[in-house]
Amino acid sequence: MGTSQSSTGPNRRSALVPSWADDQPGQPLPPPDENRFRAFRASLGKFVSSGSDKYLKSAIGHYARTASGGGTIAARRLGSITKTGGALFGALTGNTVKLDNGKIFDITKLSGLPCESVMQQLLEALTPEDGDSEKIRAALSNALIEALDGVEVFDANNITDDILISIMINYLAESIFLQIVMDGGRSWNKAETTTDALRAEKQLRELVKVIVDKQLELVFSNGIGHLSQTQVIEIEKNAIVNVWTEWESFQ
Repeated sequence: MGTSQSSTGPNRRSALVPSWADDQPGQPLPPPDENRFRAFRASLGKFVSSGSDKYLKSAIGHYARTASGGGTIAARRLGSITKTGGALFGALTGNTVKLDNGKIFDITKLSGLPCESVMQQLLEALTPEDGDSEKIRAALSNALIEALDGVEVFDANNITDDILISIMINYLAESIFLQIVMDGGRSWNKAETTTDALRAEKQLRELVKVIVDKQLELVFSNGIGHLSQTQVIEIEKNAIVNVWTEWESFQ
């Protein structure tokens, strides 16, 4: 059933922001609303079973307003994702990146290797060991494969601004998509067939990608290579807040 799942996902007692994901530890969070997933999952289930854009937008509206706690909290919830996005940007722009294990990753030393091998080394180096590791690894893999498809031999000098922008947009969009899928829990079981589930996933992924693309393309329109790793993390956070703001208007 593609990326959708049959597990329950987070429950009403789950923290709005797990400790491993929070990039603002110590900052207070509101108590989670025990009913925050109800309307989101009900609408998502109707979307999965019907394919109706009306229910998809309703689900996303409820997700942004209540299930995820709003844009600012969502940006904190995706803290591990944005941190990894900053490391991905740093690595692809040829900067040495200090990893959580203390090791240094330098992609410039990998030029001349098969591209598939380089992508695998990026995944191993950048995927954090936390509760979001599976989601982050899948998003990294998706973004790298889409941008570097057909490249047989890797050359760090061939990572153009366009390729870099494509990777960063695809990475953040896929991460958000996977987070929504996970939070949807058993709503995905409303699909009568595997085809229905895959169709629903495709519609949701496209909706996420369009809005994330719109937010980041605007910021990256003047180029990206001059930015610092820290700036890219802040850009990702701001994009999440802006995406959520747009989604909050969905009824």
